[in-house]
Amino acid sequence: MYEGNSTEYIMKIFLKKNEERRILSGHLWVFSNEIDYIDNVTSDYGIADLYSYGKRFLGRGFYNKKSLIAFRLITYKKEDIDFNFFKKRIVDANNRRIKVFPDKKVYRVVNAESDFLPGLIIDRFDDYISFQISSVGIELFKKEIIDLIDLVFSPKYIIEKNNIPSRELEGLTLSQSVIKSSGESEKTVIIDDIKYIINLEEGQKTGFYLDQNENRKEIRKYVNKDSIVLDLFCYEGGFSLNAAHKGAKEITGIDSSEKAIKRAIRNSELNNFRNVEFIEKDVFSFLNEENQQKYDIIILDPPSFAKTKKNIKTAFEGYLEINTKAIKLLKRNSILITFSCSHHLTEEKFLTILGKSARKSGRDIKIIASSKCSYDHPILPQMPETIYLKGFTLFVV
Repeated sequence: MYEGNSTEYIMKIFLKKNEERRILSGHLWVFSNEIDYIDNVTSDYGIADLYSYGKRFLGRGFYNKKSLIAFRLITYKKEDIDFNFFKKRIVDANNRRIKVFPDKKVYRVVNAESDFLPGLIIDRFDDYISFQISSVGIELFKKEIIDLIDLVFSPKYIIEKNNIPSRELEGLTLSQSVIKSSGESEKTVIIDDIKYIINLEEGQKTGFYLDQNENRKEIRKYVNKDSIVLDLFCYEGGFSLNAAHKGAKEITGIDSSEKAIKRAIRNSELNNFRNVEFIEKDVFSFLNEENQQKYDIIILDPPSFAKTKKNIKTAFEGYLEINTKAIKLLKRNSILITFSCSHHLTEEKFLTILGKSARKSGRDIKIIASSKCSYDHPILPQMPETIYLKGFTLFVV
């Protein structure tokens, strides 16, 4: 248990002149080059109070000397950061989700900064819980977090998925371990009337991509019994299964991951869908083939092509290529549903890519809908860093 709440242990961080403006606007991070000096330094990391250059108290949070993000604000008050503090934050976050969809059993409970718990993600899969910590501050309270997950949700299974590269930027080690288990890591869950087999030990990120749940269901409105659907970067089949659920005539899902394709096939069989085929193949290779098949609906949901700002140019070219080739595979007056989960690629740049893709393919496009993450992945508007998923539904003429 961390005991850094005592006044004698709390560090005081003073910002350089005018560097408090972003914090006052609602942003939660302070970068190392914005700090003027620190008083009462007792450690390279821990609880700290933040002050302006003029010594105005701005909030309390976590300091980490080893990180570029040197301070993460967690409260605007001088209050104890302890078990009860985290209990209230987690229960409040969960109640907000329940208020929107009271009957859902699969959703993100805590979405890090957007729920004022910087560096903490908690995902619920019915009575299975997966959590991930990406900041030193939250790591100090890992025992409390685990105890609270057990107390609030009484799960049968808890796993920590702390194997993400961003932990290394905080000076943290990578790890993954099952904290509590009364059975196997594999479980069947139901999301919007579709059954999925999930494996929290083997799955990407926290075990399953929950951020697209609402968007997967949304595609049903465009599907009918005559629809021929292509799902590119299909992973474990989420979009394909929703198209199959609506009764599409024919669905093809493409992904390069052998494990993902095998699970997609199992998901399809679990739901007794006979109108969908999953193929293990690199999407770029598939798009480069002489493919005479034309589609009524294509879904493009690639992984992030721009994990850093340095990758923007390459990412731009990658998104341009796949969207152009996808448009060419569509019948006249058909639908392209395309996404980017690259934070560094802005919505404006993504729209530019789509416009260029249309011109290169010799087609006209009309945007008929746009989308972000599902409701359980809220965005903090003062923090552009919490905005990463961007989606557009296009009518391709």
